[in-house]
Amino acid sequence: MSNYCQYALKEWSVTIHSLLAGRQIMLFRKGGIHEQREGFQVEHSEFFLFPTYLHQNYLALHSSFRSQFDSYNGVKAPTVTLNTYAEVQELIPIANLGSLQGLDGLHTLDWTTVKQRFAYRNRPGLNLVLLRVYRLPVPLSITNLKRYEGCASWVELDEALPTAGAEPVLPTRVFEDQVQEIRRLVGAPSLAEEGH
Repeated sequence: MSNYCQYALKEWSVTIHSLLAGRQIMLFRKGGIHEQREGFQVEHSEFFLFPTYLHQNYLALHSSFRSQFDSYNGVKAPTVTLNTYAEVQELIPIANLGSLQGLDGLHTLDWTTVKQRFAYRNRPGLNLVLLRVYRLPVPLSITNLKRYEGCASWVELDEALPTAGAEPVLPTRVFEDQVQEIRRLVGAPSLAEEGH
């Protein structure tokens, strides 16, 4: 893990809460509005998670996560709190919607929302991003700059911020078992079969 990082990935606040609680290790990515031509790209292998309320929708959440929904009044907050850091373990392109059904309940989105995202703009497919998630020892408060707004996935922060002392949310063995189980559920070859 780098000692400092200047990049953050925007994600629903409720999903970051789930990642930080160890309830999930995955994100689905299609791409923000400004990324539709090329789709979502893993531009950075590690990053802070930047909480956003843009498009966050109670009805889009799996029923088991709805109690964590935090409604937002729409007024832009002057600061943003970063308390979560992540490293990309793997990106798995998903071309078959049915292979995602086994993940239902293992992430914040309900099945209807997953189907909508998969078929968005008549371009079937989703990227399944597996993350090793870390809790920062002290939450970092940053100014919520205007350039952080909008429907782009990535944010370049005003300055590089420290990651020292960040601790993994899940023990290594638990995390590795979850990775293998997710790969099995979506029909990806096991790491052993790939020669890792």
